[in-house]
Amino acid sequence: MEILLIILGVSFLLLVPAWLLPEKWQMAPIMIATAILLGYYSPSSLLILASTSILNFYLLKHIPSLTTATLLVVIQLSCIFLFFKMDYAVIFGVGEKGILPLGLSYYSFRQIHYALEVYKKTSLGKHGLWEYMSYLFFLPTILIGPINRFQNFHRDLKRRRWNNSLFSQGMERILYGFVKIVVLGNYLFSYKLNNFALGLEDSYLWLASYLKMFRFAANAYVQFAGFSDVAIGLSLLFGFKVMENFNSPFIATNIADFWNRWHISLSEWCRDYVFYPFLGMTRNARISIIMSMLALAGWHEISLRYLLWGSMHAIAINLWHRYNNTPMQVAIAKIPLLQKCLGIGITLHFVMLSFILTNEVDLEASWETYKILFFLN
Repeated sequence: MEILLIILGVSFLLLVPAWLLPEKWQMAPIMIATAILLGYYSPSSLLILASTSILNFYLLKHIPSLTTATLLVVIQLSCIFLFFKMDYAVIFGVGEKGILPLGLSYYSFRQIHYALEVYKKTSLGKHGLWEYMSYLFFLPTILIGPINRFQNFHRDLKRRRWNNSLFSQGMERILYGFVKIVVLGNYLFSYKLNNFALGLEDSYLWLASYLKMFRFAANAYVQFAGFSDVAIGLSLLFGFKVMENFNSPFIATNIADFWNRWHISLSEWCRDYVFYPFLGMTRNARISIIMSMLALAGWHEISLRYLLWGSMHAIAINLWHRYNNTPMQVAIAKIPLLQKCLGIGITLHFVMLSFILTNEVDLEASWETYKILFFLN
């Protein structure tokens, strides 16, 4: 929360120079502020971002074989990502256990996205290193996402003009974000509901466990969505329309619909750069779904509990596709209200149950919670 407030305060200070400086220099204050912030809180992150962004840009521009250049970029960034995610940094004394360099998960995936779009020869617009660095050193999204795409950022960079409506929308989104984080997340779910559930443990253990499961899922949503709202709102203040990251995921009517609504920038990244490539290689959608969900789980944490969490969702998505358009599904679809209520109820409870794996301290604690909820204790 502290660093979010710092980003917010610094961003407001940057608004004047970001709009009043000559057009070619308007991004400079934002980039400098991002570098200073990273340098102060995480020098290793600044070193990684600065070196990889410059190196990879020129690799993609000057190595004759685009395939070789892209492989070098993807392998290099993946190795850095895994080096910190798997805590090898602790062994070599360049990091702390479980702590990533600030923003690494976001800017490494942005760079991989850019490299793969260059490889696919997607139209990215005429640009140079300055525009690429502006994209990677963009303060509103550097630490809290979304994993925005270069094409959209570059388009807005060339077209940005002061717009009262966008500025107003940006202020509203920032306010909504803080309401989600502070009022709903910190106060209602983390404090009030948590204390209420704890008070029930001695007399109503099942209800207390159910409320704790709900509290974690609800708090995870409002916190993450709130941070995304702040990032989107700040981006609007600077004239950039950053992609949405959440779209009412808890009213999803099936698990595939849920992943079209939850952490949209990451799920679309996995779709474009994991699912489709594996589908092209294997011609097997089931395997491609599994690989996509394992990549998505690994982005959060490389551990057995997240491997199981990702596997649960992969299995659920595959089961949904097998169930879809079956006689049972067609029959239920004839009663739209029933279909919607069943879909939302089943999807929401599956998601909440899966979050137990990521919420509890270890798998043994997760198993104990499952036993309580399914009356097996």
